[in-house]
Amino acid sequence: MTVHHYIGSPYELPTGSFGIKETLVPLPEVSLFNRNQKREKLITIYEKEEDAYSIRINHLTEGYSDIKHAFTLPYIYELSCDAHSKSIKELFTYIEEHLIEGCYIELYSCLDGDEAEEKDSSLDTSINLKTLYFGKHYKLDKKKYIYELGEMFKFEDKQFVVVVK
Repeated sequence: MTVHHYIGSPYELPTGSFGIKETLVPLPEVSLFNRNQKREKLITIYEKEEDAYSIRINHLTEGYSDIKHAFTLPYIYELSCDAHSKSIKELFTYIEEHLIEGCYIELYSCLDGDEAEEKDSSLDTSINLKTLYFGKHYKLDKKKYIYELGEMFKFEDKQFVVVVK
């Protein structure tokens, strides 16, 4: 089954792709079989595998509006984020850059079709970017907390996460 991730904010957030490092190259430059094409097609090239990992923030699709009940904040977006540590780091970099101090963002994940179901409050957790606590007991390193969150944070079905700055 497909897991969907969502992000809620007290204000509008920038949408689009964040953290991707891609280069568009004409196909004839990378393929011997396509050298005589009249119209050049562009293909995406990544220098390293990690360059392909990113996040994408989209406005909430109408068919998924049932998810709004899980949030306390007015602006809800769909979040595309792989489980890869690079994508998680990009998520927390995005949050760090766009979250206003004193505010918070909410994250929520659920299986496709379970948007109207209740969240599992036993999985609720928080991340405080000011005090650098992940949950109640883990203190993040001030210089490498984004890296640590990328390595430690995992989305769970019906988990609600509050990220405070």
